[in-house]
Amino acid sequence: MSIHLGDTAPDFVQQSTEGEIRFHEWLGDSWGILFSHPADF
Repeated sequence: MSIHLGDTAPDFVQQSTEGEIRFHEWLGDSWGILFSHPADF
């Protein structure tokens, strides 16, 4: 699965140091940037 510029990212739930984050709820109407890094970061 690929995500391209302008696509809507899938919603997900993740634990963080701030508690549980529901991505779409957390982001609201704002823009967001998703990035990944190699496993050996």
